[in-house]
Amino acid sequence: MPPDAPTLSANRPPDGLLLSTISLPLLLSGTDNLILYANEAAEAYFGRSSRRIIGETAQSLLRFASERLNSAIEARESDISAQNMRFQTMGAQSNYVDLNISTPLGYPECRLYILVPRQADRDQIGEQTDGGKQQAMGAPAILGHEIKNPLAGIKGAAQLLARKVDPKQAPLTDLIVHEVDRIARLLDQMQNLGRVMPGQMQAENIHELIERAIRSVRAANKAMPAIDISYDPSLPDVQIEADAMVQVLINLIQNAIDALAHTSEPQIGISTRFVMGAALRSEGDRGIRLPVEVAISDNGPGIAEHIENELFSPFVTTKREGQGLGLAIVRKYLSQMNGRIAVERDTESERTIFRIFLPVAERKNSA
Repeated sequence: MPPDAPTLSANRPPDGLLLSTISLPLLLSGTDNLILYANEAAEAYFGRSSRRIIGETAQSLLRFASERLNSAIEARESDISAQNMRFQTMGAQSNYVDLNISTPLGYPECRLYILVPRQADRDQIGEQTDGGKQQAMGAPAILGHEIKNPLAGIKGAAQLLARKVDPKQAPLTDLIVHEVDRIARLLDQMQNLGRVMPGQMQAENIHELIERAIRSVRAANKAMPAIDISYDPSLPDVQIEADAMVQVLINLIQNAIDALAHTSEPQIGISTRFVMGAALRSEGDRGIRLPVEVAISDNGPGIAEHIENELFSPFVTTKREGQGLGLAIVRKYLSQMNGRIAVERDTESERTIFRIFLPVAERKNSA
């Protein structure tokens, strides 16, 4: 075992890893993906003692219907969040779980697996039950409660240490703060993915919301590519929830910025127009017309071929520090607002274009 790998005795986690505070099924693997630690919740979940779990490989214990996820576990990929995955491990208490995989800070040989059992299969996180009440969100709610508060304490302690340690050690405290912020952002994204929009949808000016989103993105980025804006001033208001729509636009604009990181002359295009024919159809009715189009384009390298068909699925990303939740949130919010989204690659202009289609606001009859 490498010298930097943790040593365990009597199924105790390495010093410094506060794993006993987490009430969810939890596993810790080390070199060669062998399970080194299983908490009491994991024993109950798998129906076997920790003695029988320790020594097994992570890929043999954590088997899913998704071969892509199985391969990621076997390859020891870290920082993975997978939602509503179907379990195939014998003896497990539930068929579907949310899974979070991470590398504990200071233990590069380890992988931490946290499982959140789900009650039933659901295509969309936050789907309504027959009674109309929101089902428990699983990972976003429980992980947020169990992890986010301790994270704030860890970050504060690191910031206090940064004032006292030797300047040569400053990169270590900076690393702690950076990793805490990254985990907090991941939890925020997971909570957004499980969010049901508050309030009612109402008539909104889409151009005002685009401007709000641009201002927010500019504030979050030190450098911005040029944005070419082309609005159709004659567009009617759209029937949407304003905050959710701004988040959709922020995610898409930020996605374009990230795609242009290595482009010599980066440029983003944002345009609006009125189109005919687009509609959201549901069984038994004539459908909802979606004539207002918002297009966000960039002249980056385009979408990697191997993720084209899963682009809007959770946990699909090519970004080194990305979690693959941004576009999943976009699709979820638009679905809740009776909108839809499409993506295409214009080979002539060499641009990737995300097109959003939205319903026109309902007209109120005058008294």
